[in-house]
Amino acid sequence: MSSTTPLTQPHLRVIAACAKTLSTTQPFDARVAQVFVSMRTVMSFDEVRLSYWADFPTRQGLVHVVGGGTWGIAWDDEMVQACITTQSPQTRDASADLPARSGSFAARLYTTTCIPIMANNEVYGVFAFRTDSPQPVNVRDLAAIDALIPLFATQLVLLVASTPHSNHDEQLLQAARKQLRIVDIMAQLRTDFDPPIPLHGLLPMILARACEYSGAEYGSIVLVDPDRQEIELIAVHGYQVTPLRSGALEHIRHRWNWDSGVAGKVARSARPLMLKDAPDDVTYFYTNLPTVRSKLAIPLVVDKRVEAVLCLDSGRVDAFSEHESALALGVAEASAQPLRRAIRYQELLERSTQLNQVFQSIPSGLVLIDRYGQVLRHNPAFLHIWGLTAEQVGVGFRVPFDMLALLLPRFIDSNAFTQFSDNAHSNPDQEISMSLKLRNPHQELQILSVPTRDNSEHITGRIWVINDTTRETEADRLKSEFASLVSHELKTPLTSIMGYSDILLNRDLPSEAQKNLLRILRSEAENLQSLVHEMLDYARIEANTVRINRWPIAVGELSVDLAKKLQHSVTFANHQIAFDVPPHLPPAYADKDRVRQILTNLISNAAKYSPDGGTITVRVRELANPPARHPDGQFLHISISDEGIGITAENLSRIWDRFVRVDTSNTKSIGGTGLGLTIVKGLVELHGGRAWAHSEINKGSTFHFSLPVATDLAHEN
Repeated sequence: MSSTTPLTQPHLRVIAACAKTLSTTQPFDARVAQVFVSMRTVMSFDEVRLSYWADFPTRQGLVHVVGGGTWGIAWDDEMVQACITTQSPQTRDASADLPARSGSFAARLYTTTCIPIMANNEVYGVFAFRTDSPQPVNVRDLAAIDALIPLFATQLVLLVASTPHSNHDEQLLQAARKQLRIVDIMAQLRTDFDPPIPLHGLLPMILARACEYSGAEYGSIVLVDPDRQEIELIAVHGYQVTPLRSGALEHIRHRWNWDSGVAGKVARSARPLMLKDAPDDVTYFYTNLPTVRSKLAIPLVVDKRVEAVLCLDSGRVDAFSEHESALALGVAEASAQPLRRAIRYQELLERSTQLNQVFQSIPSGLVLIDRYGQVLRHNPAFLHIWGLTAEQVGVGFRVPFDMLALLLPRFIDSNAFTQFSDNAHSNPDQEISMSLKLRNPHQELQILSVPTRDNSEHITGRIWVINDTTRETEADRLKSEFASLVSHELKTPLTSIMGYSDILLNRDLPSEAQKNLLRILRSEAENLQSLVHEMLDYARIEANTVRINRWPIAVGELSVDLAKKLQHSVTFANHQIAFDVPPHLPPAYADKDRVRQILTNLISNAAKYSPDGGTITVRVRELANPPARHPDGQFLHISISDEGIGITAENLSRIWDRFVRVDTSNTKSIGGTGLGLTIVKGLVELHGGRAWAHSEINKGSTFHFSLPVATDLAHEN
């Protein structure tokens, strides 16, 4: 019989003690009696008896060694004979007057279990166990008895072989030596496999031991995936395997469908398979193909499920005799419990790895704290959101005390954060959330604190989930401002158009007055058109649908011509547009209309933000000192300077963002959607250039952008 039930540590200690007792030189019956005493310390039976023959060749003179209680009830010898005849365990229930704890006798049910002790396909003895209950011996005790049976079988074989009346002493001694070798190997295997070994370390060890003890020249071991109906090559012995390509394909493994090959057949049937004059098998990515004449494939079964298949190959026709096969099967049997442990560990390790990858890569800040606020674990996003380093959040870091000590200057309301932490501590089973604002730089955070529990549902601490909502909040604010701005910018010209239209329709005005009103109407219509174009350009840039038709163009000449036209506009009545464009500049490789749009936006902005007038200077040069992170190559540098109100350093970093308008007491009357500079930046970057700015309060601003020079591309076009 065999069992896959894991043995407890007390059972393992008793088995070791019994093996030591049986190996002494005391009389056999005395050793058996001591073993029974040891077995009774952990096993649940009430009485035990070992029966064996005094004269084994003739099967005469059964000898009985009894241990345990003294019920005084005759043993069921018919049941023992049935066990010998069938070579299989027997179980029967019966009733009898059994002694109670009070000393009196009462009729009760009891169960007898008989187990044959086999060696060399023969019964050498029988174990009989009686339990004072209608239940047989429990499964853990049966697993321990299963481990002890080979030890008893070896001793009985040696006992028979040493009997002077035996007619085949040499044959029995030979069988005994083989049986003893199997017992020794099994004991050694249990020692080898006892330490916790990872799955991909254990499987090659099982293969190596099986090849060593069976004499197989070649072998392999595969993992079985019943769900996918696949097997995966883990290790080989004597074979060479095609290496897998690294890099992008390193996730590919040596896998194949289990419908092919001997290993697949054994995986499906869960039964060992021995082949002599073995036919050609699946090559399993082998680069060397030796002649294989014998094959032994053994399933490694854990909890009634085939987890792996051990394949042993040999170039000899009769390579795997009964003895070698028994050794290979012994290796498989000894590996069952270590394999179960390794698989469970591998499953836990993979789950842990997957959870760790999620924990480390999730963009929300996560921190796990115990019931006293000490940080147990955090992810990189937690450090990034708070602006902390791993060294700062070291061993013993506590929330909120150590966090307040590091970040107090940034807290706008530190009391709210402290109260949030106190509430979480006072209400350990409640989910709590808060919004938090920080300064320098400005941040808006959303914090959720959730209790954590162990597998017994006891609260162990909390996990904080921190999301930086600064961008989302800013986007919502900008959308609201944009909606307000657009409605205002639309309403102003529409009001003028509606009002002046009514005047023209309802009044009889002189011709010159009508012309003036019509000029105003056209101007307001142009403002509306400009607003619509601005919004459409921004939408195209965001959708990446702007078409750029690039040709070699003279940016200097284009800038001068545009500036001269703008100079005659009413907008520039108080401004003087100056030019600083040296001759012989190389042409730019750009879209002429889009460059005109960029220049118009920047020159118009210069006029808007210098309401007291002054000089607006347009300069064009070859780019000599590019700003940080500027693309490599040859570029033209165009700048537009004004003498206006200037921009603060805080606002200067935001002026290129969408919907941003610099609102001060000096600029509230200046219209616009806040999209002009965003469009400029987008169009410049579509050409491969960059846009940047410098400014000084009350002295003016300079806006720069670069365009690639038309070199080889110009000749090609």
